[in-house]
Amino acid sequence: MSNISFYNNTFNISSNYGNNTLTLNWLGTNYTMIFPNGYYGASGINAFFQSFCYQNNLYMTSNSGNNTVYFIECVTNSVQYALQLDMYAIPTAAQATALGYTLPSGATWSLPATASTPQLTIPAAFGSLLGLSARTYPSTVQTSTQNFISTTTPIISPVNTYVFTISLINNPYANTLNQVLSAVPLTASFGSLVSYSPPNTVFQDIYAGKYTDMTIKVFDQNMSPLQLNDSEFVINLAFATPREMLNLGIKK
Repeated sequence: MSNISFYNNTFNISSNYGNNTLTLNWLGTNYTMIFPNGYYGASGINAFFQSFCYQNNLYMTSNSGNNTVYFIECVTNSVQYALQLDMYAIPTAAQATALGYTLPSGATWSLPATASTPQLTIPAAFGSLLGLSARTYPSTVQTSTQNFISTTTPIISPVNTYVFTISLINNPYANTLNQVLSAVPLTASFGSLVSYSPPNTVFQDIYAGKYTDMTIKVFDQNMSPLQLNDSEFVINLAFATPREMLNLGIKK
């Protein structure tokens, strides 16, 4: 491969990865939160949290400015190179009156006798995005705001490399990876163009025979098949005969 161009188009939250479903416990009632397949940063995750809570009337309204008050939040903690999950306590009736908070129209829940945080149960696949272990946050209902900061480095994008294979290649020394053409690091953000040219052209043997077609497949860095949302790639392949390789000073 002499060069390749494509758009970074792989989602980081998807049913294919099994990381799109969370459980929200709101004052004893469980709600299943299912993310639509997509690419989410901290702001995107937080926007989904707010959208879900709004659609299910799991919020309050502030009398001052008619602002919407949410009790679950995901933000970037740039100081600690982490993401942060915030769970705010739902107030009692007296506290809500003092704060100027009211229930939204259509709410099917009542204010608690004691201020109580909602709880979010996170599976391992989603937790790795945030740098949090698989468990419930907080583990028990609390009466005050709870903040949870990544305990491991967040892997907001589980895919960092596209590995291309081609059916023509014959590399008997590479075992199951004998058709790898090139591994291309994702050097551009989601939706942006990745343009890659290897520093040196590496020629590989081709199976002897006559061909009318060839198959190119794309995997992630773990050799798992990628779910592509844009299948348009521009790939330039260089072919050389044994004599041409000798003229190039390349010995087999």
